[in-house]
Amino acid sequence: MMLPLSKMPVRSTRLGNVALAFASVLMVHSPVGVFAADAKSTDEPAKVTFEDDVKPILRQHCLNCHSQSDKRGGLALDSYGAMMEGGGSGEIVYDDGDAETSRLWQLVNHDDTPVMPPSQPKLPEEQLQVIRSWIEGGILENSGSKAKAKKKNALAFVASTSGRPEGPPPMPEALPQRVPVVTERAAATTAIGASPWAPLVALAGQKQISLYHTETAELLGVLPFEEGIPQSLRFSRDGQYLVAGGGEHSVKGIAAVYSIKTGERVAQVGDELDTVFDADVNDNMSRIALGGPQRMLRIFDATDGTQLFDIKKHTDWIYSVAYSPDGVLIASGDRSGGLFVWEADTGRLYLDLAGHKGAIRSITWRDDSNVLASASEDGTVKLWDVNSGKAIRSINAGSGGVTAVQFDHIGQLVTAGKDRKVRLWDANGKQLTETPAASEAVLEVAITHDSSQMIYGDWTGSVRMSAVADPKKVQELAANPPPAKERIGAVEQTLASIKVKLTPLQEKRDTTLASLKAAEKAVADMDAKIKKHNEAIAKSQTEIAAKKALREQTVAALPAIVSKSRDAHDSVIASRVGLGDSPDDAALMQAADLEASLAEQLSKIAQQRRLIVQTKKDEAALAGSLKTQQDALVAMQAQRTEMEKAVQVARVAADQAEQSYAAVAGELSEVEKKRQLLAEAIQ
Repeated sequence: MMLPLSKMPVRSTRLGNVALAFASVLMVHSPVGVFAADAKSTDEPAKVTFEDDVKPILRQHCLNCHSQSDKRGGLALDSYGAMMEGGGSGEIVYDDGDAETSRLWQLVNHDDTPVMPPSQPKLPEEQLQVIRSWIEGGILENSGSKAKAKKKNALAFVASTSGRPEGPPPMPEALPQRVPVVTERAAATTAIGASPWAPLVALAGQKQISLYHTETAELLGVLPFEEGIPQSLRFSRDGQYLVAGGGEHSVKGIAAVYSIKTGERVAQVGDELDTVFDADVNDNMSRIALGGPQRMLRIFDATDGTQLFDIKKHTDWIYSVAYSPDGVLIASGDRSGGLFVWEADTGRLYLDLAGHKGAIRSITWRDDSNVLASASEDGTVKLWDVNSGKAIRSINAGSGGVTAVQFDHIGQLVTAGKDRKVRLWDANGKQLTETPAASEAVLEVAITHDSSQMIYGDWTGSVRMSAVADPKKVQELAANPPPAKERIGAVEQTLASIKVKLTPLQEKRDTTLASLKAAEKAVADMDAKIKKHNEAIAKSQTEIAAKKALREQTVAALPAIVSKSRDAHDSVIASRVGLGDSPDDAALMQAADLEASLAEQLSKIAQQRRLIVQTKKDEAALAGSLKTQQDALVAMQAQRTEMEKAVQVARVAADQAEQSYAAVAGELSEVEKKRQLLAEAIQ
C-alpha cells in the first residue's frame, strides 16, 4: 500500500485484548528448573508439559495478574484449561507445533508489541526455550498427554505462474511523453507499482504516472492523472492494465484504469468527495474496489462504472485495499489497525484479523491466495493464514513503523519503513538483505517480476532502484521527469550513436548475405550438373539393358536356326546324291535351290553369331563408361556435401549478422518513435 504525505500515522485505538492481557505478565524473572525433578531417564527426550515445566514459570511471573481471581484482559494462566481458553481476543497457543504463530511466544520473545515483560529485558534464554519447546511439542498438559501430529502451516508455498498472459509480457508500445507538472523535485512518494510479469515499474507524481523499464532505467512514458496525485498504483493480474487510485484531498477521488501498451485510460470509476487511498481490480477485470477517508469500501462494476455495493464496517480511513489473486476474497486495512477480509462477490465479512496496534499502511497477497501480509505503524509485518484466520508469522520489520510490503512470485517479502530501510525477507520471515538508509523515511516499495530489483521512494520524493544481489548498486528514477524539450536532446544523441553502430552492422549483413547467396548458387549449379549426369547414367543403363536383351534374345533364337540349317543341309546332301551322273535340269535346279537356301541359312547363322559377339563387346564398353560416370557422380556428390556445409556456415554468419543488425535497427526504430512522441509533446 502506498501512502501520501497526508496519510500521517495516528496512534492506534485498537489495542488487542490479548496484548492487554499480557501487559503485566513476567514482571520478575528468576531461573527455575527446566524439567520436572522426577523426570525419568530414558532414551527418548523428556516431555515438556504445562504442569511440570511451564506452569512454574507462569506462577513466578504471571499469576498475580492472570489467575481465576484476577483475570486481567479476560485471561487466566493458572490452569491448563484456562490457558487453552485464551483471553478476550481468543486463543494464545495452538497445537500445530509452530511457536512462531503463538501469540504467547510472540510477546515473550519480543517478536511483537507490547513486549513482555514491559520495560524490561526478555526472560532468560533457558526459560524462553522451555516455553518454545512446550509449544513445539504440542502444548501437552501433563506427562500422560500425547501430542497431535504436526500440521503443515500456510507458510508452505509452491510458486505459480497463475495470471501470466500467453506470449511476451505486456510492455508499452507508444506512451504519451508530455509531463503535466514540471518541478525541481517530486513531492513525497505516494505510490509505486511493479508489473507482475514485465520489466516495468510505475511511479506516482504530481498529476502524472511515470513508467520506467527496470532493466535499463529508461523512462518509457508519462500517463496523465489530471484529478490530482495518484495514491496507489496496482497492475492487473495479467499485467495488461494499471489501476491508479487517487485524486485531490477534500475535493475528488477516483480510480482509473490504463492500458499498458497504449497508455490510454480505458475505464474510470468512483466520484468520491475525498481522495482515494487505494484501489484494486479483481482477477478477471470485472470489479474495482476502492477505499479512502470516507471509511467506505466501495465496489464498482469495472465494465460500466456502476457502483455495486458499499461495505461500512471500517471506523477510520481505509489505507489499503487488495483483491486476492484468485478473486475470491478482498482485504482492507484502516488507520486504526482494523484489518478485514471480505467475500469478494457478496461483501460479507469473512475474517476480522485483530493483532496490529497501529495503522495498516499496506497489504499484499501471496500468489496462492492463502496468505495475506499486512504492514503496520506498530513496526510489524504479519502473515495471516486466511483459511484458519491465524497470524502465522509476525516480523519486526522496522522501528518507527512499516510503511509498505509486497510479495514476490516465490513468496519472499519486500518491506519499507520509517527507519529509512528497505528489506527483503524469505518466506519464513528471515531477513535476506537490506538497502543503505535513505535520507528520509521510505514510504513506498515494490519488487520486480523477477525479484532482481527493489524500487522504493522516500519522504523527499527520491525514488531509487536497488539490485537485490547488491543493494548498494542504486539507480535514480524521477517521479516528476524533465519536460520533453529537455529530454529530446538526449534522445537525438542516442539516435546518432545508434546510427554509427548500425552502419558497420548493415555492411556486415549485406556481405554475409551476398556470401550466402553465392554459396547457395554454387549448390544449385552443382545440383543441375548432377541432374544432367544422372540422366546420362540412366541413358547408359538403358542402352546396356537393351544390348543385353538383344544378345540374350539372339542366343535364345540361335538353336532353332541352327537346327533348321541342319535339315536344309541334309536336304542338300540328299539332292546331290539323287543327281547321279547325268542329272536333268529339274533336278539340278532343285539342288541349286536347296543349296541356295542352305547358304542363306548359314549366312544368317553367321550374322547372329557375329551379333552376339558384338553386343557383348558393346555391353562391356557401355559398362566401363557407366563406371566412369558413376565415379564422377560420387565425386560431384562429395563436392556438393562440402558446398552444403559452406552454405550452412554462410547461413549462420548471415543470420547472426541479421540478428545483430535487426536488434540495433529495432532499437533505432524505438528511439525514433520516442523522438517523434517527444517532438509532438513539445508542440
